[in-house]
Amino acid sequence: METTLLDRLYDYGRAFRSLKGVAKVRVSSGGRTLSGTQVLFAEKPDRLRAETLNPLGFGQSLLQVAASGDKLEVYVPREGRYYEGQATAGNLARFTRLPLQLEDLVRLILYDVPVLPFEETLLSSGEGGYRLSLYGEGEVRQELTYDAGLRLTGSAYFVGKDLQLEVVYEKFSEDRPGFPRVQRLSAPQDGAVASLVFSEALTNVVIPGDRFSLDPPAGIEVRPIP
Repeated sequence: METTLLDRLYDYGRAFRSLKGVAKVRVSSGGRTLSGTQVLFAEKPDRLRAETLNPLGFGQSLLQVAASGDKLEVYVPREGRYYEGQATAGNLARFTRLPLQLEDLVRLILYDVPVLPFEETLLSSGEGGYRLSLYGEGEVRQELTYDAGLRLTGSAYFVGKDLQLEVVYEKFSEDRPGFPRVQRLSAPQDGAVASLVFSEALTNVVIPGDRFSLDPPAGIEVRPIP
């Protein structure tokens, strides 16, 4: 059964290479909660764009973020500010609040859960599904959860007893293998929780490369990401 569950995990990881969608995004961190509707583009291995729409439904967007490879660009239209910098985990976390490298964030959005190197496995069942624990060196552990149909529903990463990162997947589309339209990511050590609820999600679509870059408007100073 362990081999079957791991095979399912790798199959899901290969199922989706790109995404064009619209999602309600909610991020809580440091006692503050921000929410809004975003147009999202994601493409493996390391391309992401998120545009936060005006809540009035028209007019300028509130925020545009584009990342490709090692480059991160941010435009705040209302403030007339444009930033460029490296797409490091630290710079990305200024906007996502999650301590993730760009490639890992893209993979998680595309239902491709990174698997830590492991030496032992332990399978348990209950609550209508299965839990597969992967044990790595030292106190590193990854716990994968599956429903009764062997569909991956989440992954949690631990060091000792401390949860470092967790992702939960729900509300899968009806096509096979099914894209998770509800995604929740949490990083307790950083006090951050993010959720994405997709109202539209087109997967494995061709996305023009220029979607993952921004152009500073004429007359606006390009500043380094602070």
